[in-house]
Amino acid sequence: MNIEKSYKKSCEVCKKTINVDIYKQGECPYCGWWNCFLNEENPDNIAMPNLISLNKARQLYSEGKPFEPNLDEFIEALFSYSEMQFEYKGTYYAVELLFDKNKETKISLFNSQTKKEDIFNDDEDFKNNANIDGKLLKDIWDDTTDRYWLQ
Repeated sequence: MNIEKSYKKSCEVCKKTINVDIYKQGECPYCGWWNCFLNEENPDNIAMPNLISLNKARQLYSEGKPFEPNLDEFIEALFSYSEMQFEYKGTYYAVELLFDKNKETKISLFNSQTKKEDIFNDDEDFKNNANIDGKLLKDIWDDTTDRYWLQ
């Protein structure tokens, strides 16, 4: 954290004392959660830069599990970040929000290896029809890794 002043507070997830900036933001070195006032104010919503809600992070932490989004949370985060990524069997995929000529939101799934792009009409179309090698993404989601906003 590169800030002039830091303050101490309890991590929103693991409750250990951490350093945060003047906006009560900062990554917990113990559990990895990014503490942010937006999470505290909206514990059931996904807030940047996290990909899951604060309440889900607390649940996963108590179970000793990593902070990984399910497909619904990944899609919810997409609408905050506009660009997301994940890896499946050594290939990275970009998922991006697009706008057609009528300014309607579409979702693009781009294969970084083949350069193939599929366009979906909305989040339900994406969730129900996005596929990789003939397998629905929703059926192989647990086999994906490196789920994050596009960097």
